[in-house]
Amino acid sequence: MKNSIYELKRTKEIIFVLAKNGFGEIIETLGIPVPLKKEVKLSRSERIRKTIEELGPTFIKLAQLLSLRPDLIPLDLAKELEKLQDRVAPLPFSEMEKVLVEEFGDYKKYFKDDFELLASASVGQVYKTRLINGDEVAVKILKPGIEEIIYADIFILERLARLVRERLLIYGIDSVKIIEEFAKSIKKELDFNIEALNLKRFKANFKNNPKVKVPKLYDNLSTKRVLTLEFINGIKINNKKLLAKYYNVKEIAKTGVELVAEQIFVHRFFHADPHPGNLMVSEGKIVFLDFGIVGRISKEERNYLLKLVYYVAHRDEEKAAEYVIKLSRISDETDLEMLKKESAEIISTYLYQPLKNINLQRFFEDLIRVMKKYKVYFKEDQYLLAKTIVTYEGVGKSLDPEFNVIESLKPYVTKLVKKIYSPKTLLKEFGEYNQNLAEFFIHFPNDLYEIIKKVKEGKLKIEFEHVGLEEFEETIKTASHRLSLSIIIASILIGSSMLLSSHIPPLIKDISLFGIIGFIFAFILAIILIFKSWRD
Repeated sequence: MKNSIYELKRTKEIIFVLAKNGFGEIIETLGIPVPLKKEVKLSRSERIRKTIEELGPTFIKLAQLLSLRPDLIPLDLAKELEKLQDRVAPLPFSEMEKVLVEEFGDYKKYFKDDFELLASASVGQVYKTRLINGDEVAVKILKPGIEEIIYADIFILERLARLVRERLLIYGIDSVKIIEEFAKSIKKELDFNIEALNLKRFKANFKNNPKVKVPKLYDNLSTKRVLTLEFINGIKINNKKLLAKYYNVKEIAKTGVELVAEQIFVHRFFHADPHPGNLMVSEGKIVFLDFGIVGRISKEERNYLLKLVYYVAHRDEEKAAEYVIKLSRISDETDLEMLKKESAEIISTYLYQPLKNINLQRFFEDLIRVMKKYKVYFKEDQYLLAKTIVTYEGVGKSLDPEFNVIESLKPYVTKLVKKIYSPKTLLKEFGEYNQNLAEFFIHFPNDLYEIIKKVKEGKLKIEFEHVGLEEFEETIKTASHRLSLSIIIASILIGSSMLLSSHIPPLIKDISLFGIIGFIFAFILAIILIFKSWRD
């Protein structure tokens, strides 16, 4: 009952905010009277951002996800949603303390200092404190009751998305698909155990790299709703003035891009949100924070991406366009030749200028526009990857105005491409291929025996799926109906003629009444048949 009341109240609130910001037509589509109509001068994308800000944390989280997915929404809207910040008024510690008590009981057995608020976001708050053993830690706590609120909002959004789907498709937005993506993403963010696992994997990947630092995780003080990490004193990477006092900022930018490249091309597991708030420098090492959003790519995707960057860096637009296509999901109706031609044209407009002058964000946006035109899309993690590279380029440029990701990656990628396609690596892959081939021949006799056994027992079933025959089947069916009707008309005409010539009673002025009725009926049927044929 409590949830139903909340859902009703929240739905009314959503409708009111939509109407206030000029989306009354969406509400009218649902058959709901618009509570108010207001003239607005802002663009559609600006109005959507303003609406989301007013609707609060769940919707801000949804918008942040959408800003990473230009395949789901228009590019201008994605850029507008990037302006949203996940900052909300903090809850008092007395409220947050309830979560600590529920998770640890008497939590003061583990923590000896007061909890000093460092940051507040929509789903959680971060505090600085000290453990009994003296270690300084950062404690991330999930807000009490936030799961119930977000799940209730998702339920409302799912219902609204289904209702307005057809209307929003006019704007190129598939509302149902968007909410499904959001539900998957937010459920991960509400479970700090997933973030802890991401952190452990990232830390293991860089255990032998002296240039990077990852906070220590306190497993015994981390749960689904509480995350306890080492507190690291450092300088935020966007504080150029302070960084320049202690470090060479150009070297910091260069080291950062090397670490990003290692994550993508070596580990194939990358921190997908490297904005300035999540990057620090401490004791000459780059510190990565917040592992809520990470990306993964397969070995094959990694190799394609390497070749794409390699050919972009070496100004070969034709080859680069080939690898754009290989990295994409392509539909049957896609004109591959035209896609390749237009992709190559986009790439060439950027390549024939100094690499340091290339605006990577604009390059990706132009490329995505061409891909959308041909209904071709990257996979989810590949959009995260593009966003990661573009975000880090912005970080690098804030430290060094001459910084360019492509130029910085060129020697690294060239070296890696040579290594991957070296005789030693190819020999190793050939060995793996031989192993797979050997396994096939080992299992083949047994698999063949199973097939023959099923044939003998009459249990072998082969299923055929007919594709594209529905239209042909419908044509045959229609033709059969028309032929049958034509035969019936012809039969009636012949029968009526015989009745008239034989003067079969009852008669009207020596003309058979049934003969006349038969002719009239045949005439009506013939008119219907002609009309249906003309209409089809």
